[in-house]
Amino acid sequence: LKAINPKVAVTFYPYYVTESVAETTKLLKTILDKLNTVDLLINGAGILDDYQIERTIAVNFAGTVNTTTAIMEFWDKRKGGPGGVIANICSVTGFN
Repeated sequence: LKAINPKVAVTFYPYYVTESVAETTKLLKTILDKLNTVDLLINGAGILDDYQIERTIAVNFAGTVNTTTAIMEFWDKRKGGPGGVIANICSVTGFN
């Protein structure tokens, strides 16, 4: 991204999507303390492992639910939040 536009600030925070809502909320607070706002959440993690179905569900379903739930604490307009956009991206692999 910086190669395309040197003026853009790029920051990376490692995150494993199966973290609890509480841990996800802590990370989002760290990010929001630095950036003041986040306009877009892209949920795009996904795996398919027939031999580890619990892990597959944890990544594909719980990860999406946990990150969405955590960011709503900051975005909820009923609580004075700014709102935001969530893009859930998934693979057709889930149909297999």
